Amino acid sequence: MSDHPGDSEGQSKLGVSFTRTRQDVTGVAFDMTAALIVVLDRAGRVLRFNAACERLTGLTEAAVLGQVLWPLVLDDVEAARAVQVYAALKPDAVINPYENYWMNASGEPRYIHWQTTTLPGASGEIDVVVATGVDVTEARHARLEREESEARFRALFERSGDGVVLIDPHDPAVPWRIVECNEAFARMNGYDRAELLGQSIDLLHEDDLMAREGVRLLEWVRSRGDQAQGEGTHRHRDGHVFPIETRSSLITLGGRELVLGLDRDITERRKAQQALLELNRQLAYAAQHDALTGLPNRTMLMDRLEQELTRARRNQSLTAVMFVDLDHFKRVNDTLGHGAGDDLLREVARRCTETLRPTDLIVRVGGDEFVVVLPDLQSVHHAARIALMLQENLTASVALEGLSVTVGCSVGISVFPQDGATADELLRHADLAMYEVKRTGKNATRFFTAALNDTTRARLQMEGQLRAAIRSDGLSLHYQPQVNATSGTLTGLEALARWDDPELGVVSPGEFIPLAEDTGLIVALGTWVLREACRQAAAWRLTVPVSVNVSPAQLVRADFPEVVRSTLSRYGIQPSLLKLEITERLNILDPEQTSRNLKALQALGVPFSLDDFGAGQSALASLLKLPLQEVKLDRSLLTGVTEDPVSWRVLSAVIELARGLDLQVVAEGVETHQQLEVLRTLQCETVQGYLTGRPVPAENITQRLQKWKLGASDEIHWR
Repeated sequence: MSDHPGDSEGQSKLGVSFTRTRQDVTGVAFDMTAALIVVLDRAGRVLRFNAACERLTGLTEAAVLGQVLWPLVLDDVEAARAVQVYAALKPDAVINPYENYWMNASGEPRYIHWQTTTLPGASGEIDVVVATGVDVTEARHARLEREESEARFRALFERSGDGVVLIDPHDPAVPWRIVECNEAFARMNGYDRAELLGQSIDLLHEDDLMAREGVRLLEWVRSRGDQAQGEGTHRHRDGHVFPIETRSSLITLGGRELVLGLDRDITERRKAQQALLELNRQLAYAAQHDALTGLPNRTMLMDRLEQELTRARRNQSLTAVMFVDLDHFKRVNDTLGHGAGDDLLREVARRCTETLRPTDLIVRVGGDEFVVVLPDLQSVHHAARIALMLQENLTASVALEGLSVTVGCSVGISVFPQDGATADELLRHADLAMYEVKRTGKNATRFFTAALNDTTRARLQMEGQLRAAIRSDGLSLHYQPQVNATSGTLTGLEALARWDDPELGVVSPGEFIPLAEDTGLIVALGTWVLREACRQAAAWRLTVPVSVNVSPAQLVRADFPEVVRSTLSRYGIQPSLLKLEITERLNILDPEQTSRNLKALQALGVPFSLDDFGAGQSALASLLKLPLQEVKLDRSLLTGVTEDPVSWRVLSAVIELARGLDLQVVAEGVETHQQLEVLRTLQCETVQGYLTGRPVPAENITQRLQKWKLGASDEIHWR
């Protein structure tokens, strides 16, 4: 017996209390932990199912006790796999961590990472299995997304057509070390991929750029985010330097900050840009210069004259404008041919340039007409002396086609400020003075006087007669064929207005159309031409389009699309059989209304042709902005093309430019077989001009169309 029975009883009570406390703490910890804890017997039946398991599955421990676990929390595939694994468990065998999906209370699979322990019984066999799990669903998703992202990055890296390079900008031993690059990057620079890895990117630079500027450039890339881009150069393995376009950004891989570079060899782009700049320069020069003589044209005239008038107002000086027109020039063309006429014009341009001061301006404004601007004159008599010197030089004989030819010139002069305050007034008044010289005998000089304004009154009279002719159908249309440059077959007809007045006789379109434009009659005239052309096309039952010239004044009117639509409907003409020819002068009118009208007509199905292409400043802009199907080359582009290589190159470049924009090309003003052969060589599709057919009245076209339809000829020879 114990000497201290009371103490023995106390120790027994203390031991019981301590054991109970430890069990209580273990139970609390079992249910409070966030980990999933499940205890199974050897048959897989649930012995314990902690609170974390209950929260995840929505099942209570009481409900699952004694049941086999697998069908309760796993899908069929996972359950079958669990049965096999569980049956294969061996005592004392190491059980590696594993993962599987448990279904939560909402039926959503959750990915669980498990650690499993087996406890043996008295026999040494497995008695119970304790599994502890952690829900790693979000971590798994993040890892899968990262792996997928890295796989996509690798695929893009390797398959990109651009050169892609990863650079470590922080390597202390190798400045801006190449960590990785794709085959396209290596090939672009002339190296094998393995040769570049580990090298500094400065291997590809003309100097140690990154060793010198790397810190600053890294900060620039960091500050620009995804917008760090620019152009530079690389040195190829063979030593040649080529331009690149590069984009850079910062990425983090494996905890390292790297620079991702996307490089593209832009050698061909640079060549194309240079070619386009050169073409643009040629077109800009051609837009401001006369192709035949090389002199400035009317476009440059207006700019320079406005500048000189501004200076004259500031300095209170005199500026004269001279209109110079050659006398009997048509006789030279008719007798010796256009080639001799061109030679004469070039010689006139040379003599004028030699006679005038460097500050003077000589311009060919068309045909055999020239304009001279004389700034900073001391007196009106100074202009007269210069005019006299010009006449003396121009009337000296010229050798043409083996003959000595002499032509005179008629000169009209207006002086700022007494004869006009604007460029238009001075040009108009000088023109009036020149025509007065022509009328009274030619080969002389005349200053403008107020009396010459009588001519203006005559123009007013002509305006009234033109207005009456439009109202009473006093006009007519002639039609000029457009034919295939190779076969000669008809591809279209251009409608051209003609006026034969009972009092005035035959009035040239070059006279009454500018008059109509100046007076606003061009809208009424254009509407009449449109309706008459459609009426005649319907009568002919044309299967090729009829072209109608449309003035800027028409296109800017809000009702113009409806006028076209109603006219087509009235005569039953398909929109594709009416072609509207517009000019580059469109940009001086209301651009917004014009754009709306063009879009409406385009939606209607009416094709557009850009007339006089290559003669104005806005050629390239017109091609890019207008809904065109065709361009008509200005006749000036053909001048000198058979003997001047520069003219050939300009014409070829213009045709290639139009063809590159998928536009049909019509060359107008074709007058010689040599010009036709050049156009055929340059693969110009369609031609129009005196060589292939002059403008003729409708009845002449009717006869030829009937012959064509009767099959009298395999080809139509419209001459």
